[in-house]
Amino acid sequence: MNERPFVIITTRVPPSACGIGAYSVQLRRHWPKDPSAVEFLVVDGAAEAAIAREGDIATQFNARGRQLAKELERIGPADVLLHYAGRAYQRFGCPAWMPTVLANWKKKFPAGRLMIFFHEMPGDLPMTSRHYWLGQLNSRIIRRLSGVADVLVTNTEHHAAQLRKISRRTDVHLVPVGSNIEVAAAAPPPARSETEFVLFGMSFGRLQTLQLFERQVRQWHTGGQLTRLHLIGPGGDLFSSQANELMGRWQIGGEVVVRHGLLPSSEVSQLLSSARFTLTNVSSETWGKSTTLMACAAHRCAVVISAARPETPPLRHAVQAEEVGRISPAEIDRRTAALTEWYHTNADWPVIAARLAALWERN
Repeated sequence: MNERPFVIITTRVPPSACGIGAYSVQLRRHWPKDPSAVEFLVVDGAAEAAIAREGDIATQFNARGRQLAKELERIGPADVLLHYAGRAYQRFGCPAWMPTVLANWKKKFPAGRLMIFFHEMPGDLPMTSRHYWLGQLNSRIIRRLSGVADVLVTNTEHHAAQLRKISRRTDVHLVPVGSNIEVAAAAPPPARSETEFVLFGMSFGRLQTLQLFERQVRQWHTGGQLTRLHLIGPGGDLFSSQANELMGRWQIGGEVVVRHGLLPSSEVSQLLSSARFTLTNVSSETWGKSTTLMACAAHRCAVVISAARPETPPLRHAVQAEEVGRISPAEIDRRTAALTEWYHTNADWPVIAARLAALWERN
């Protein structure tokens, strides 16, 4: 990697709120055989970008193909890592210009290498859906991008199966996300509150999770298993309003639900270190892209899922909703310890970065 410039094409990096941008910076921060400098080509926010290392730079291309082509030509042959999610580069999720830009760059600079990390894949929609044709166009873009890339990566088994089908390639690599909340390096964590729950993330995910656990939350509150529910994440949109309407029907005292809004990472870390449970909408199909799951794993906070526990990790170490109130603290401690051990072995940032770096060496 040190012989050529290292370029990361991504969305918005911190301090802007964007999961893919944060992923990009964390990868860079933990990349092995540290390259001397990295250039981030970002959609916008370059002037405010909090770059991972001294010497790194951010250049803005405004989600315009012509501008991205200009920057790639300036850089020349390089190792390029593209973090792809269609909606990050075009409002309808269809950056039709992107395959042509990258193909032209590869043609002009054949020594360049391209790795594409597909963070999202189009869903299987019926033709009657108003999003059907957008999904078809995005699939075509993904197929063309896959034809240009040297390395294909995604984050869940479900996505990997979709990518193999769309790309008509079998060499698809699977790498999960890491935690987006660093463990606060402070005093030893306090004893956990056995009746406090956390729910954090973007507003749509929070709404989905509240809908999943509506019956159980009412039961837990009535039975004394839930005395506090911490809601963390941005609000003020339609999904937040729908979540508030849903909770308003629960007839739970106002002191029980604590709406924190956006919090600094250090404060989220403190809550994950003191609460016993985190509610999640994660499933066997989606765990690989769940930063919530990984944050819980990093903090030894019990992950509550709605479905039955599978036989394989990491979700075999979760707590099924029907177990809350019946499972012993000792068993919770055993599972959370196993989940944390799994995380540090399989999904911590140094592990993820090393796996991706190794893919360059093999291609």
